[in-house]
Amino acid sequence: MPASYPVGATNVEGETLSLSTTLASLGIPPNVYQAMLYGPSSDFRMNLNPAIKDVYFYDASADAGSRYSSQTINLLDRSTSTGTGTAMDAATTSDYLNICLEEPTAGIRVVIGAANGNTSTLLAEYRQNDDSWTSLSATDGTVSSGDTLAVTGSITWTAVTNWKRGQLGGPNDPFDTTNADAPTTNGMWMRLSWNGALDSDTEIDSLWALNNDTKRGYFRTGQEYKISFDRRVLGSIECILASGTDTLQITWVRT
Repeated sequence: MPASYPVGATNVEGETLSLSTTLASLGIPPNVYQAMLYGPSSDFRMNLNPAIKDVYFYDASADAGSRYSSQTINLLDRSTSTGTGTAMDAATTSDYLNICLEEPTAGIRVVIGAANGNTSTLLAEYRQNDDSWTSLSATDGTVSSGDTLAVTGSITWTAVTNWKRGQLGGPNDPFDTTNADAPTTNGMWMRLSWNGALDSDTEIDSLWALNNDTKRGYFRTGQEYKISFDRRVLGSIECILASGTDTLQITWVRT
């Protein structure tokens, strides 16, 4: 029997998010388009964050035509067992993790699956209006003992206004017109690199965007809120309390 619309729920999953005066965020699981949020015992504020549209690893040592890879990684859905897989193992200082965002952001949340144990500093860059890669002067929350991508954390920066929307590859791309597999996804591109080779087993399990806007919505204590997501443009939520600590109860609704 074909589905009737609006499409009914096929499954529900419960999850909690610990809240405090420090921003907490959570990626929306795959195939989830609605959620029921039950507020904590104090008022909270929340943002809906832009989606990550595409992620490509650039391997500088590969032959032209096969330097960009997305086939072996899956960072678009939070609840995936794939992540970056082996793509970033022993990544060199000439390699990049390219990330395409739906909208400009002020950070990304990085969930580490296998920690980098080599000394290295992260560089986060964005593609600005003049087609140059420019440093975001990011604060790296994944660093531990001098090793980037060592612990789960947020990479954050001050919001920028000259982020260019465009393609990373293809015939109209001034960066790479010769590499046949350069991605052509249209969006806000950024990239991560490191000044020291990564560990032989370095993996990111999940990745989601943080918001560019601090004008978060107001939500009252003890209320249940039902929210629908447009997954073409949304990928995560972020919440914060004015004071204290508490827990947000979330029921994800699959359709």
